[in-house]
Amino acid sequence: MTATARAGQHRPTSVPAEVLRSARTYPERPAVVDSHRTLRYRELVTAATALAGALAPALGANGPGERTVAVLRPRTVDAVVGQLAAWFCGAAFLPLDPALPPARIAGILADAGCRVAVAAEEHGDRLPAGVTAVRAGGEKHLQLPDVDDLAYLISTSGSTGRPKQVEVAHRSLWTVLDWYATFFRLAPGVRTAAFAGLAFDAALLDLWAPLMRGATVLLADESVARDPERVATTVREVDHCFLTTPLAEHLLRAGAGTGRLRSLATGGDRLRTWPPADFGAAVHNLYGPTEATILVTATSDLRRHTDRSGPPPIGRPVAGARLTLVPTAPEDGGQRGELVVAGPVLARGYRSAPAETAAAYGATGGERHYRTGDLCRRDPDGELHFIGRTDNQVKVRGHRIELREVEFALLAMPEVGQAAAGTLDRDGQTLLVAWVVGTVDADAVRNWLRERLPAAMVPHLVERCDALPLTTNGKLDRAALRAATARRLAGERRHDAPGDRPAPPEEADAPGEAEAAVAEAWRAVLGTPPRPDDDFFTVGGDSLLAVRLTAQVRQGLRVDVRATLLYEHRRFADYLAAVEALRAGGPVAPDGVGAAR
Repeated sequence: MTATARAGQHRPTSVPAEVLRSARTYPERPAVVDSHRTLRYRELVTAATALAGALAPALGANGPGERTVAVLRPRTVDAVVGQLAAWFCGAAFLPLDPALPPARIAGILADAGCRVAVAAEEHGDRLPAGVTAVRAGGEKHLQLPDVDDLAYLISTSGSTGRPKQVEVAHRSLWTVLDWYATFFRLAPGVRTAAFAGLAFDAALLDLWAPLMRGATVLLADESVARDPERVATTVREVDHCFLTTPLAEHLLRAGAGTGRLRSLATGGDRLRTWPPADFGAAVHNLYGPTEATILVTATSDLRRHTDRSGPPPIGRPVAGARLTLVPTAPEDGGQRGELVVAGPVLARGYRSAPAETAAAYGATGGERHYRTGDLCRRDPDGELHFIGRTDNQVKVRGHRIELREVEFALLAMPEVGQAAAGTLDRDGQTLLVAWVVGTVDADAVRNWLRERLPAAMVPHLVERCDALPLTTNGKLDRAALRAATARRLAGERRHDAPGDRPAPPEEADAPGEAEAAVAEAWRAVLGTPPRPDDDFFTVGGDSLLAVRLTAQVRQGLRVDVRATLLYEHRRFADYLAAVEALRAGGPVAPDGVGAAR
């Protein structure tokens, strides 16, 4: 059985053409606001056409064919200007995260065949030789793309050990964003907030759906976007926003008021939390692979769902998507199977990877389709539910990760003889785990991976093994690896259980007690006791765990500490010194100052 969404009724155009129309209709309305400045629609277009004037000659020197501009700018209005300038040159853009290792950036640019970049001055040294960096504007230039031209490239994890570049045309992007803007009633006077990382396709929902309809985007800076407490404060000041699944779950569990917020979209991972029936904003769960232009399904308002016997569904098809469940077993029938997507939302495929494109995209009866690798079921009401994966791909903190890519990077380390990667569930959080055989310690493994992979692909836990276990058929026994690690973590928790040590005082007063309280919070959240030089975010921490640790420290020491303190003082010794300074009422030293080393 195939489910089909009704496509938009008006003729497709391009997103930059819609933004230009917004600027001509509402020139003085605020378009994008960051923590330092506001760009009105007139100013946004003026800045983008000027930058396009500098880009056009650089792109022309790279010969014929579809042109691509990498955008390597910090999370400010300048990044938005950079993306729009690429479109005003008739080129596609490739968003890059400045936090990526230089080797990873070089590999992405090489695979994309991209030799021109809009780069902030402070990021120029992250570009490889042979890539032209454009920073300043020139004479105004405006060349709107055709609807079938390439709109953007975006990098995804690859099973061959290298990232893949997904190509998406303007027609597909406009189709999805037009649906999104209409469904969530984005219009002049509406304020939205943007939290998604600019190198992820969800950022296109954050930025360009509102801008093509004349709305105002509040672009949260890095310190806000990674702090769930500050995110919760910010969303109360806007009418609509998209939040990745972990941030949305935090907001739904917080139970605080929603202020001005009237609609909340979420996606990127499996949603496990239902909104309270009296939550102050409508909540919609979205689902979609990068290869089908961001999203293909959406739920109705989850507050109105009465059957909460399992996790929330992923909804029904949207934006003209045609969805089919292909049975993977005889008993599946037509109500369970691998989700296959067709329709105008499909991306073109993977750049310079015809074999991988052919494996992922096929055709039935002359209609092209994409096999998602996601197992889903359809309930009696016609809504789809995510079940799991058919392959070696996982979702960790909202990031789609090919375990083989992590394993390739591990095996490239000279001291590692064997390696495997997988996931483990701990307290409802999915942890990425690496198992290695070799003469190497966990810190060395993480340092090696941080130089080659995005932060989301660096394992929370690194386990040394004498050998990797095998099944009776001689295959890697991943279940045995997970079970051994789970037993070890459970054993540590039993050893450190509250009943095995004295109860903490009602309020810690002595310096030694403060250190014990912070160390206990660290151990409770990460599962291992801290060492002075441990960096919270390289030994398994993330933004939501930072919130949990902060809450425990605040409760144990009765000190007003925010989650952002962990980002400013990542090492345990530095964090402890900062907490003690707050507790004493003194100034907090800069990272590393006054802390034992």
